[in-house]
Formats: sequence, structure tokens, C-alpha cells
Amino acid sequence: MPVAEPGRVVGFESGLRWRVLFPELEHVAASGYLRELAASDCSPATLRSYAFDLLRWFRFLHRQYTPWERAERLDVRSFVEWLQQAPNPQRVRRRPDAPPPGSVNPVTGKPVLAATYASRTINHQLSVLFGFYEWACSTDAGPLVNPVPAQRGRGGERLHAHHNPMENFVVHRRATYRQKTPRPVWRAIPDEAAEALFGTLRSHRDRALVSFWLSSGARASELVGLKHDGDVDAGANTITVTSKGSRLRETIPASVDSFVWLALYLNEERPPVTPGGPVWWTRQGTPRPLTYHAARAVLQRANAALGSNWTLHDFRHTAAARMLSDPAFTLFDVQTVLRHVSVTTTQIYAQPRLEELVGKVLEHYARPRVDGPVIGPAYDAAAVLELLGIGA
Repeated sequence: MPVAEPGRVVGFESGLRWRVLFPELEHVAASGYLRELAASDCSPATLRSYAFDLLRWFRFLHRQYTPWERAERLDVRSFVEWLQQAPNPQRVRRRPDAPPPGSVNPVTGKPVLAATYASRTINHQLSVLFGFYEWACSTDAGPLVNPVPAQRGRGGERLHAHHNPMENFVVHRRATYRQKTPRPVWRAIPDEAAEALFGTLRSHRDRALVSFWLSSGARASELVGLKHDGDVDAGANTITVTSKGSRLRETIPASVDSFVWLALYLNEERPPVTPGGPVWWTRQGTPRPLTYHAARAVLQRANAALGSNWTLHDFRHTAAARMLSDPAFTLFDVQTVLRHVSVTTTQIYAQPRLEELVGKVLEHYARPRVDGPVIGPAYDAAAVLELLGIGA
């Protein structure tokens, strides 16, 4: 039986929302850094993510018998090498019949996530550690020098420290130990696949959720957080969500079908309805507010039935792709609905699908060859050639 690793991340109702206990007591430096983030208006979800990144680092140093305040650059390098090869615990929880890591799902054409930590995860881990040690150095709580290499511009300043928002970002060389990350691509669900997925759903609640995701483009956590305090306006066909990044309350449109499924869910399944209470509830056992992980389980059951590997965020991509394919929508319209800060992010969804390009290429080569431009019979060919300086 494997021995449990020391430390854990614990949530608290008052004070600092998330804290790192390592090995058994609260880690003072980690709590100090997380308090700094909390005072900078970071969301609880961000604090939780950073806490787990710090815990992973502390556990690695514990196996190396190295105190965190004595970590050196070589320790960071060893940590990155370990992340590149170590199995990600989240990937271990696969179905026995799931395709092997690194393969391509035959239904969706999407790659199956590798068993190790992704490049973006490693880069995020390094960013968290860089910020942690920067704070520790500035408060004399740790080493005098940050062991995590920083990414800097040509003059030695922090990257994008004085960026002009009216200009495009300049691509700089990756910092030491930062991983190459794939270019962002959209992952929209084709209409036929979306209909097949919708057909596997078991309840009006699940149909309402998927319908809202596909029509509004709301993020999964934003939709799950809907409340009975004006968040749903069926008359105006809008919902009001708390945006994930800015945490601003913003109103977005949704389809009529979404509100029909929502009405069927509320009328037939009769979940608890209280002023200010959550809209979505679990259906098994004692009703509890639906969480993000429970909503993801709904999609996982559908994936198991279809043999697919769609994700909740693919619904957002699908909504964006459908809007952009409609001539009535402009790129800025879609940016407003998706609430992107930069239109550059929205442009990712304007990329054509591979199957569309295949069709266009086949059509291109099947089309009869057209000769080059010729001089019309109404013109004097010699005069035109002399004018253009051809054949002189």
C-alpha cells in the first residue's frame, strides 16, 4: 500500500480561504503569499490553484531533503524534469476502456491527454513559484535570490512591464525551463455530434445545462453559479453570470430552447427554489447545489456512451463557432457575448475546421483549370502589350 505524501490543502470558512498544511501545520510562508494574493483581489479559485502548486513544490523538496528557503536553481531544474516524466494524478482516473494517453479519439478526432503534466501546467507551476519567491525575497522570508528564472525583455526589464495596449504583443524568447506550448485552436463540436450528445442526456436539467452552454457561450462554472435572484430573465431571453476573470455581473443572451428546457426542469423535477438560492441541484439522494465537478460528470457519462472525449469548455467553443458562421454576427459581436478582453482571443474561433479545408482543397483540384487573363477582342493587342512593356 503506497504511503500518503505529507501535506494537504485545506479550505477555511473564515480568514484566508485556502491554506497549505505542511507537513501537518499551516505553512507560514505559503499563507503569507496567499494572503498577498487575496489582498490583491484574486479569486478563491485562484488561491486554491496556487495552494496546490505550492504543495506540489513542497512535496518535491521534501523528497530531496531540501528546505524551501534553501532551494536553488538546480532544484527548479530537477523539479521541471520530474514534472515532464511523472504521472499526473488527474490522468490516472481513466475508464478501463479509454483510449491510451497520447492517442487520438476516433469519434472526436481530439488527442487524448498525455499521462504526464501538460506544458501549460508546468509553465503555470513555474509562474506560481516565481511569484512566491519574489514575495519571499521582498519580505526577507526566504532566500536572497529567486531560484526560478524570470522571462525578461531585451533591456532586462520584466516582460510586458510597460506594454502599450494599442500595440500587439511582441513574441519573446521563452524563459529558462518554460515549456513550448501548442498554438491555441478552437475545438467546436460538429452539429451532428452535438445532437448525438444531446440525445444521451438523461434529464431536463442536463438538457437545460447543455442548451445554455451551446447557445450562450457561458463558461461551465459561470452557468453552474446561476441564482434565483434575477440571474434568469426568460422574458428577455438573457441570463446574468459572474464572469470568471473579472468577477463582474454581466448579462448575456441565450436561446429560447434553453429557457424551455429550464422550465421543464423546474416544473417536472421540482428542485428547491429559494430567493437567492442556486438554480441547479443534484438529482440523486438529498438535493445539494450542483457543483462544477458534478456538472462535468454529466458530460463524462455522455462521453462514455458515445466513446468521445468532449469537454465542458468545448461547448463555449461551439457557441462561438456557430455565431461566427452566421453573417449577422460580427467578430466584435461575438467578443461581446463571450466577454473576451481582447478581440485577438475571439479570432481563435474564426479558424476554419480541418474537414472544411479538406473539402475546399478537393473542390479546388476538381475544378477545371482556367487559363490566365487574355486581352479582349475590343482592344489592340499590340498597343496593350506596348503599354504594359511586354514583349518590347
